[in-house]
Amino acid sequence: MIDWDRISELQDEVGEEDFAEVLEMFFAEVDETLDGLGSASGDALMGGLHFLKGAALNIGMARVSALCQSAEATLKAGGNAPVDLAAIRDALEASQTELRAMTG
Repeated sequence: MIDWDRISELQDEVGEEDFAEVLEMFFAEVDETLDGLGSASGDALMGGLHFLKGAALNIGMARVSALCQSAEATLKAGGNAPVDLAAIRDALEASQTELRAMTG
């Protein structure tokens, strides 16, 4: 669920003290974006999923990124299935809990 190698890289890049702040800013921005996707469609939904995919991958949340990538691919292929935002949110919350527990 978490790419711990990426987490280590980020901690090295920003320092231990600033890493917690980076995580909290990330969580707030991603939560806000995900909240907005509930009423989004078309390009707005695609753009939001793309943002979430990249942001999650950058912060080491591999499962969240994979779910967003899958939803994005379905939309690009013209699929009519609704995007499972609840699954993305569940993965995000589980990742947040795990990251907070492991990083202090």
